[in-house]
Amino acid sequence: MNWENLKYLLAFYRAGTLVEAAQRLGVDATTVSRRLAALQDEAGVAFLERSSGGALTLTRAGQKAVQHVEMAETALVKLDEDLTGARFAEEGIVRISSVPVVVNSLLIPRASAFASKHPGIELHLASEGRNVSLPKRETDMAIRLGRPGEGGHNVKAKRIAVLDHAVYSPAHMRSTDLPWVQYHEDMSFLPQARWVAENGSSAKSELSSVRPYDLEGVIEAVAAGLGKSALPTLIAEKDERLFRLSKTEPELLREVWLLQHADQASLARMKTVSHWLEEIFSPKPRI
Repeated sequence: MNWENLKYLLAFYRAGTLVEAAQRLGVDATTVSRRLAALQDEAGVAFLERSSGGALTLTRAGQKAVQHVEMAETALVKLDEDLTGARFAEEGIVRISSVPVVVNSLLIPRASAFASKHPGIELHLASEGRNVSLPKRETDMAIRLGRPGEGGHNVKAKRIAVLDHAVYSPAHMRSTDLPWVQYHEDMSFLPQARWVAENGSSAKSELSSVRPYDLEGVIEAVAAGLGKSALPTLIAEKDERLFRLSKTEPELLREVWLLQHADQASLARMKTVSHWLEEIFSPKPRI
C-alpha cells in the first residue's frame, strides 16, 4: 500500500475529523478525503464508515491498519534517531501538556533556568483543561494530577509525587472565619473538592458564593479575598498573596503522574526533561 496514503489515515485517526487532519497536514479536506478513498480502493477494504450520528469513524480494519502504521512510524523514527545521533543528543522539541496551574505556576517560572542549562532543548508548554491523548501523539509528555485512565503498551506512566495540601486564606485577611471556596459542581469528583465540601458542611461554615471550575480559579478566588480553601503547598507556599492558616495538613490524596511515549523514553532530551519535571514535583531537601 502507498505509504503516503497511510500517513493520511494516521492523521485522520489522531485528529478525529477530515478538517482537523487537513490542518495538521497543511492541505485541504478534499485532499485528505481523496487520499483516503485511494487507500481504500488499493486495499480493497473499507477503513472508514459513517456512524449513526453522521460522523466519519474508523472500521475494525481501519483500526488495525492504524496500529500497524504506528509501529512502522515508530521504527522509522528510531532509525532516523540512530542514524543522526538524535537519540544521544540533548536537542530538539519536547511538548509537555498539563492543566493551566501546573504550566503557569510550576513549569514556566523554572523554564528560564532549564533553558540556560539545556539550550538545545525547546520546551513547548501547553495549558490544557482536557487530557490530551498520548496514543494519538497530541503531546510528548503529559503531567496528570491523578492516576491516568489511558495507557497501552506504548505509554509509559510513572507516579512522580503526591501533593501535600493545607488550608490557605488571602494574605491580607488572615482568619479562619472565612467562607470556604468550593469547586464547581462539575469538578466535585476531585479529592480536594470533596474534602472542602465535607469540611465546609460538617463545620456548618459559611460558603463562598463563587465556585471556580479548576484549581487555578480556586487559588485566584482565595487570593482575591473570597474565602479560604485547601491548596497544594507546592504551589501555594510560593504565592505571596496566600497565607497558610494551619500546619495541619488535610488528609487528601492528589497524585502527580508523568506520562510519555515508551518508544521515546530513552531519548536524551526526554530523559533530561523527565528528570527536570521530577525535581520540580519532588525537590530534594537542602542540606
